[in-house]
Amino acid sequence: MDLKSHIGVAFRLQKELPNAIILDQYTNIANPLEHYDKTAEELLYALDDNLDMLVAGAGTGGTISGIGHKLKEVCPKFLHRLHRNLNNFQIVGVDPIGSILSDPEHSEVSAYEVEGIGYDFIPTVLDRDIINLWMRSNDKDSFETSRLLAKHEGLLCGGSAGANVFCAMQAAKELTENQRCVVILPDGITNYM
Repeated sequence: MDLKSHIGVAFRLQKELPNAIILDQYTNIANPLEHYDKTAEELLYALDDNLDMLVAGAGTGGTISGIGHKLKEVCPKFLHRLHRNLNNFQIVGVDPIGSILSDPEHSEVSAYEVEGIGYDFIPTVLDRDIINLWMRSNDKDSFETSRLLAKHEGLLCGGSAGANVFCAMQAAKELTENQRCVVILPDGITNYM
């Protein structure tokens, strides 16, 4: 672990400060469980259990793993009820170029500006097997898309939201007109100002 990274500093401070704790979202099973129990249920309720694609960035992996597991359990039942092809349900993971999450054996770690997604290690709460398709994002497309979201939709999203929307626009080309795609917009513009 890089002792100068945000994770390294947190662990150092935990040792130095009395009564300090680290929730450690990279290894804490409560991270994906919260998204399994809450976020996924909110999505299913809002969409009347009718969903065909989820696009989410991978950082700690908690969001995409938790939501992904719940949707893989629930959505195929409803797709079958609607006489849709069960193989159409997709979970798309977004990973910035420079991160290793999408392809640990073949990716080279390099710098990128987008915050909140991607890492140079695989967090233990990230279940890579739940993801059907990985898409790589670059800073240019991510930030251009976040600016377009502000200009045309009034959404003040950050770079990881831009990356997710950019990749969703590519992935959703495989969907039919009546299919639904949910895109997680996890960050705001504040960190980039």
